[in-house]
Amino acid sequence: MADVARLAGVSRSTVSYVLSGARPISPATRERILAAMAELGYTPNLLAQGLAGKRTGIVSLIFPVGEHGMNITEFEYVQGAVEQARAHGYHLLLWPIEVDDVEEIRRVVAQGLVEGIILMEIRSRDPRVPLLEEMGVPFTMIGRPLETAGRSFVDADFEAIGELAVAHLASLGHRNIALMTHSQESLDTGYGPMVRSRDAVDAAAKRHGVHVRLFPAASTLAGGREVFERILEAAPETTGLIAVNEAATAGLLVAAARQGWMVPGDLSVIAINTSDGFAERSVPPLTTATAEPRSMGRLAADFLVRRLRGEDPGGFQSLAGAALTVRDSTAKARN
Repeated sequence: MADVARLAGVSRSTVSYVLSGARPISPATRERILAAMAELGYTPNLLAQGLAGKRTGIVSLIFPVGEHGMNITEFEYVQGAVEQARAHGYHLLLWPIEVDDVEEIRRVVAQGLVEGIILMEIRSRDPRVPLLEEMGVPFTMIGRPLETAGRSFVDADFEAIGELAVAHLASLGHRNIALMTHSQESLDTGYGPMVRSRDAVDAAAKRHGVHVRLFPAASTLAGGREVFERILEAAPETTGLIAVNEAATAGLLVAAARQGWMVPGDLSVIAINTSDGFAERSVPPLTTATAEPRSMGRLAADFLVRRLRGEDPGGFQSLAGAALTVRDSTAKARN
């Protein structure tokens, strides 16, 4: 840093202010310092700055990937958060820490490497939320628990998503539909997207006079194949399927094709809370009712940075609008 200051003709503290953003520096001086850094090949040691109690410029996204990894839609949330964090001058680290492993989160936070955290995969009563509040680390959430007062979050408007999906199928004459979620365990533990999707679809089905049957599934191709077999055995009258499980959806489409079922001729499929990237890669391309995941990731990162600047987290709450995109996987119900 001293070498950079000499070459740029400024004080070492001015170089420090450019790196930390702690004080405003004129654009001309900033450009001179950045040019000196580039000429000398200087890169600040973020770990050393963190140990010294200074701004590290690092935030973390904690995502419990589990044994099945991250799907396309989940990656788009992360990608949006990375893009927005970078635009604010932050690096974003992805930490795959499970929801119940609060001691690991405590150790990570106590190291002082990260300035703030974005939490994903929120449960209705999420043990990570009170822990981070107790430790005093700024954080925001993609998703939301039951208690949201004073807490920063971005979430999909699942009530609107459920209404869009059910109304679309009802308008096509579907009266017996299936809802495929993640596992029963995810519902029992209060995993937000699953619980909210189930409740929203149930409520919309009652409004539209549609019968809906729940089929929890493992988040695997095999899980989707198993659900299709269960539909054949227990509910062959099903003409429409609402899916909120990407891996299982792919498996179900394969199983339906093997059994000679046409999508959408025999079974209309609409995916909710999923991305265009996944929908357009499916065969056939999937009709979706969803919020835009990359935009939600960007907004969550923006909320976190504003928290780091000292703004009130209670004002950082947003439900992302939902949109219906009709593709090739839905059609009029079969007779």
